[in-house]
Amino acid sequence: MMTSSTMCFFKGVTAGLIVGAAVTMLADPISDRQRNRFVKKTEGIFKNMGCMLDTALGMFH
Repeated sequence: MMTSSTMCFFKGVTAGLIVGAAVTMLADPISDRQRNRFVKKTEGIFKNMGCMLDTALGMFH
């Protein structure tokens, strides 16, 4: 069973990645073409992260 501290760790890592990506995008403006390409790549990354977190949580239940 997953402990509360482990869940907080996973939530913290996920929140940190999201906040870090947002700050990076604000600090370094890019062209529309680059932004569209970046959005397509990050959709896949976040989908994979979600699958990994779901699998990790499923192992402990």
